[in-house]
Amino acid sequence: MNLDDFLSLNVYVVLMSFARIGSAFALMPGIGSRMVPARARLLFAFWVSVLISPLSSPLIPEQPADALTTFVYLVHEITIGLFFALFAQVMMASLQIAGSIIAYTSSLASAFTNDPISGAQSAVTGNFVTQIGLVLLFATGMDHLMIQAIFESYSLFPPGGVLPAGDMSEFFARAINESFLIAIKLSSPFLLVSIVFQIALGLLNKLMPQLPVFFVAMPAQILLGFLLLALALPTMMMVFLNYYENGLESFVNP
Repeated sequence: MNLDDFLSLNVYVVLMSFARIGSAFALMPGIGSRMVPARARLLFAFWVSVLISPLSSPLIPEQPADALTTFVYLVHEITIGLFFALFAQVMMASLQIAGSIIAYTSSLASAFTNDPISGAQSAVTGNFVTQIGLVLLFATGMDHLMIQAIFESYSLFPPGGVLPAGDMSEFFARAINESFLIAIKLSSPFLLVSIVFQIALGLLNKLMPQLPVFFVAMPAQILLGFLLLALALPTMMMVFLNYYENGLESFVNP
């Protein structure tokens, strides 16, 4: 093999690695945020592709002779990268859903703020717990596990192979279901306290009909929600981090 063939082969391996890693980084939580410049994401994805290309080279099929087959390979890699990134986003959405439920149970349903991560309007408590969860992902080294999971996905989805569309659809549907279940678990203390609080308000209204329950209840419910959030937040984050780690481990240790 001469130098030209060697350089051509390495460019092909880096390109194939970049197709999967770059598409994953485009939507991955934190790295794919709107606050991160697109140029920074591309550079980061490129250098990660260069670093892992010696490890991924034995797993990547030989460079095809025609451009059409190369294009099909690239589409395959991009699809796998997007699948992984969307799975990570679905797990991250559990915090946003839990925060929205907390807002509804704490009389904060009409308090919306601009989410700096996605740019969309969402409940203030949803943004709060989501940003804390995102900070903890990077503080606990979960970003390294995400990169490792992308690399280990080469054993689950070999480059150039046939996409298991049925298995991927089933896996994604199960991930959405688990995300909603985790959201309910994270917000369950607030749901329970809210039910008890509403029952107490109903009894109070029966005992004291002249009391303006609505004006008394809203400040008390907001205060109770903030106090409960301060107490439950550490446990909520521990449950979320464990759930997120287990989700990534399904790629690392299938």
